[in-house]
Amino acid sequence: MEEFLGSGGQGEVYKVTSGGKDWALKWYYPHTATDSQRKALEVLVSKGAPTEKFLWPLSLITDQRTPGFGYIMPLRPKNFKNIVDLMKRRIEPSFYSIATAGFQLSDSYYHLHLEGLSYRDISFGNVFFDPKNGEVLICDNDNVTVDKTEKSAVYGTPRFMAPEIVRGDATPSSDTDRFSLAVLLF
Repeated sequence: MEEFLGSGGQGEVYKVTSGGKDWALKWYYPHTATDSQRKALEVLVSKGAPTEKFLWPLSLITDQRTPGFGYIMPLRPKNFKNIVDLMKRRIEPSFYSIATAGFQLSDSYYHLHLEGLSYRDISFGNVFFDPKNGEVLICDNDNVTVDKTEKSAVYGTPRFMAPEIVRGDATPSSDTDRFSLAVLLF
């Protein structure tokens, strides 16, 4: 492990080096390192990323000295910025870069949906882009699941969730992903 990168509700992310290359390692907190999460990750690893725009789980990791598990994914390059940086005007990309980012996001989620998967949590926090050219990277892919499955650990981020999820009438799906994407693009 090289350095701590951040944490969220499910675990912590570290920069690691293996085979002379840098990667990101997400290690789950004990209460989130469930059998169902492990099985979901195994499915994602076996399927592979729908496009290179996803910072996709590549391999499950365990350690005999530490309870639980984690996974390795590509490390986000430093030139990629969070959408929050755009919203707070910390960066000023060109219209071309913003339009390119919008196209790449739409295309990436389209390819995810073609694979029969849904993202379930499209929001500002899960998307990065290069302000110079609009290239995007999508993170937090460990919550991607088979589309329209009833059970979900993640239902979305407030203000991005489709009304039918907020009302409790539906579970996340490719349909509700499209709603969340429209909110993000707006």
